[in-house]
Amino acid sequence: MRPKEELYLGIDLGGTNVRAAVIDGGGHVLGQEKHRLLSREPPQVAEAVVRAAKTACGAAGLPFAEMRGMGIGVAGMVQKGTGVVLAAPNLGWKEVPFVKLMQARAPRIPLWLANDLSMAAWGEREAGAGRGVDDLIVVLVGSGVGAGIIMGGKLREGASGVAGELGHIQVQPGGRQCTCGQRGCLEAYAGGHHLAGWARDDLRIALAAARTAGKHHPEVGGKLLELVGEPEKVTAAAMERAAHEGDALSIRLLEEAGRLLGIALANLVTTLNPSRLLLGGGVLSGSPRMMRVAIAEIDAHASKQSRAVLQISTPELGDQAGVVGAALLARAFLAEAA
Repeated sequence: MRPKEELYLGIDLGGTNVRAAVIDGGGHVLGQEKHRLLSREPPQVAEAVVRAAKTACGAAGLPFAEMRGMGIGVAGMVQKGTGVVLAAPNLGWKEVPFVKLMQARAPRIPLWLANDLSMAAWGEREAGAGRGVDDLIVVLVGSGVGAGIIMGGKLREGASGVAGELGHIQVQPGGRQCTCGQRGCLEAYAGGHHLAGWARDDLRIALAAARTAGKHHPEVGGKLLELVGEPEKVTAAAMERAAHEGDALSIRLLEEAGRLLGIALANLVTTLNPSRLLLGGGVLSGSPRMMRVAIAEIDAHASKQSRAVLQISTPELGDQAGVVGAALLARAFLAEAA
């Protein structure tokens, strides 16, 4: 049996699933559980988190009561120090006092809440590809785009806790509509759902033009259409496959998304001067073309002084980064408070 003070719970809360894991002080996963959310109502989600946590403890053969602390990463904006989720679009939440809901159900376990990207960055810093690096940025490009920032060995969440919202910096003012309500955000071009939607829009235009000209198949985007069958079935992964086969539409959009992402990253590197940048997430990891273009833009546009000390690599922990980081951040906060 490991000492009680070495056991922590890490929670990764998304819009569809909650993942829970028991983590020891070295970042090792002792037991874990993944539950599908049957409801997105905050009280029901809190219940689901507790159930997943207790099941993870059971998988580890350890009592829930022996957990030293619990860290929770949520896909959304978390107000620093209050335990309030300001906005979590995938859950449909605004101004939800989630820590208060959790404390009513797990009153004896100290709780910490932060953005899921911050948790993932801390996990990589403590037990992954950023191990021991004091100035680290982790950028994940999946359905959304976000960054976790560690400077001077400390997690940087900003004055109100919403630092790292890289997906919502402006890259094309007045451009494509973003789910945040604004236009021209990076996420509206590089986020997986938006990238696929962009391709669907252009493919429909090309298809309509082809039919007007008496053709059944468009020249632009033709390979992509062959792969998916109809515009509604386009995904970022299908775009990468089509680009590999020479599809001009897919090549253009992936490279443009990579260019915008790379310029944003170059500015981030110039501004914060990290020693390591980890680039990952489902969309970016699944698109070598987009990754290659983004890194080329960093090389071209980051300041020479910042680029000279920067190492670019990929995360190591994958889906485990969130739960590992959440648990180890709870450990760090406990140590700080002691």
